[in-house]
Amino acid sequence: MRKLIALLILLASLVYLPSAFAETLMVAVDNVTVHDEPELSSDVRFQLYRGMEITPEQRSQHGSVTWVRFDIRGHQFWAVEKQDNTTEPLLSRKVNIDFCDGSDKKIVVNKKLRTLTVFNRNDSGWESTKQYSIGLGKGTGLRAETHTITRPYAYLTLKGNRKFDLFESTGNALTKALGGEAVIVLDKKANTLALYHLSHGKLDDEEPQMYSCGEKVVAGDYVVEFAEDKFNLIINKDLYPKTKKFDRQTPEGTYFIARKNPVSRFGLDPDTNSAMPSLQLNYPNSFDAWDGLRYGLISIEQYKRITAATLNMKLPPQDTALGNLIMIHGGGNDDWTAGCIALEDEDMKELLHRVGPHTCVEIK
Repeated sequence: MRKLIALLILLASLVYLPSAFAETLMVAVDNVTVHDEPELSSDVRFQLYRGMEITPEQRSQHGSVTWVRFDIRGHQFWAVEKQDNTTEPLLSRKVNIDFCDGSDKKIVVNKKLRTLTVFNRNDSGWESTKQYSIGLGKGTGLRAETHTITRPYAYLTLKGNRKFDLFESTGNALTKALGGEAVIVLDKKANTLALYHLSHGKLDDEEPQMYSCGEKVVAGDYVVEFAEDKFNLIINKDLYPKTKKFDRQTPEGTYFIARKNPVSRFGLDPDTNSAMPSLQLNYPNSFDAWDGLRYGLISIEQYKRITAATLNMKLPPQDTALGNLIMIHGGGNDDWTAGCIALEDEDMKELLHRVGPHTCVEIK
């Protein structure tokens, strides 16, 4: 009863600021402590970390401290927005963060393009050193290959709804290829691809985007590459970030290689025909844990365990509803995994010589 009375007195003493705002605030410092009341001496529940976001429900001024209240599944929590008039806000509207800033090497995975690129840092920034084709989770995309192109021109019409048409010509026949979302025109002599966007099946007013043969062309859900006289297509489908166990999705965000699994179930050394290692990422990371906490998938204690592991560059708990065992492994670069990133065995063997534990991994 005394604690309740004290709480009522404290709340009555607060000067509340207008609550008619719905902006998202981002943690601008290394961490922000979350309390159960707008009082620095109140119980600490957990920490928010740089780059995490909250949507405040209420602001209040208590002494020289500005507090914001945010709710998680019916429970109220308080964090300090600003300490006094002379300091920068701990929570702000926009922060640019390079989570790989302290690394001299990183991997960038582009899910839509199905590529894994290794970068090394030099005096002028990041330099790409090697790129590999990858596969993702089963059901994240369709793969297709056209017949061999024998004529000087070819017209690939991207019709939407994961459909496409192709015809060849000895001369310019663009008007015959209209009727979808976009048309890719191959000029074999010039070794170019031209991407024309369509509006209601007609050419829009923009000039085509030009590519060299061999470059990947992205048009909506379609990723198209012309190689060895054929069009190769990836038609993305249900390509979402991983949020929970068994969703067969690949996570998105910044991770690191937490450990090297010495014997993988997937992929064989192309020279010895023996099992190769795989690289396990630190999924779930702190941001996955924050989403899981907000959506009721994990508890505050599980959130604390995951964030502590991330801070200490350790493998996080693998026993939560967020899922586990996200690996980079061999076995082939089609979309067949349960959420892992798969390479051809020869590429995986080479990658193992390029990167190791604690290498930063960006997945987008």
